Amino acid sequence: MLLLLLATTANAAAPLRNTGDAAHVFAYTPKPGMDAQFDAGYQKHLAWHRTHNDPLVWYGWTITHGPRMGMFIDGTFGAPFSAFDHRVAPADDAKDADRTFMAFGEPAFRAVYRVRRDLSTGTPLEQWQPTAMVEVHVYKLKLGKAAQFEQIVKRMRATVEATGGQGTHTWYEGVGGTASPEFMLMVARNDWASYENAPGDLERVMASVDDATTRRELLAAYAACVDSVTSEIWRYRPEMSLIPAATP
Repeated sequence: MLLLLLATTANAAAPLRNTGDAAHVFAYTPKPGMDAQFDAGYQKHLAWHRTHNDPLVWYGWTITHGPRMGMFIDGTFGAPFSAFDHRVAPADDAKDADRTFMAFGEPAFRAVYRVRRDLSTGTPLEQWQPTAMVEVHVYKLKLGKAAQFEQIVKRMRATVEATGGQGTHTWYEGVGGTASPEFMLMVARNDWASYENAPGDLERVMASVDDATTRRELLAAYAACVDSVTSEIWRYRPEMSLIPAATP
């Protein structure tokens, strides 16, 4: 996580579902031959947060496809940035992380994003509604091209909504620990069948536009904005996740 960055005090009145736009993402690489120990230790650490009434959601994913295959990702979504100024027993949190799972894995990276609701067709992670897998695309942009890129993404949203495409598209803008500028697209996927008729990445959606002139203009603008793209598939790990109970 590290779960040092917990979003509230122990006396918080309610879980922080969809109360803000912050997305904190953390990554670990289990040490060779220690996947089982890492998983068991991480689950024990989640129990620490459960007993301390953590109001944040913590999702766990394993990257199954892509250059970082095998990496474990965890993240919290949908809370305000200000929530991270109020941590639950941070010193004890760090000690518990060291005791339970840190000996079996290596920290890989941490990054902070802001969900862009104006660009997205939905926000399932902020609503605490994870899907079986998520298709993830990270777009590193050329300097000075963020505004132009956002206009292309808005066209993507309109295209997806007009065609009734499956798979919710959620966009995140990099805030810290990312390339600058950088955007991340997370496409909710319930199964492999959804790939049959629902393109997820920006370029393929643009390529599906019927009007040939518009299609060429959009793809040319896309090429002028984007420096590089990486694509991955993350498998949701419910046993490695913590979703707070609903408030009565």
